[in-house]
Amino acid sequence: MSKDLVMGFTDVKGSKVTLRLKNVKDGVTEQEISTAMDAVVNSKLFQGKNGELKDKDYATIVETNKTKYDAI
Repeated sequence: MSKDLVMGFTDVKGSKVTLRLKNVKDGVTEQEISTAMDAVVNSKLFQGKNGELKDKDYATIVETNKTKYDAI
């Protein structure tokens, strides 16, 4: 099973921006996620279509199970 962190932000004009980080550690806390999102906003490394990211919107952990089958 893989776990991805999906983080939603808004840019300076209110447009939604989504960043997805793959393979986050088990047991990541809400505080760690909030701190990471603050770092993304404060770093100014990422932009939406209307400019720099301004605010945090949401965060979700997405767990994916994969089952591999041999060729039938």
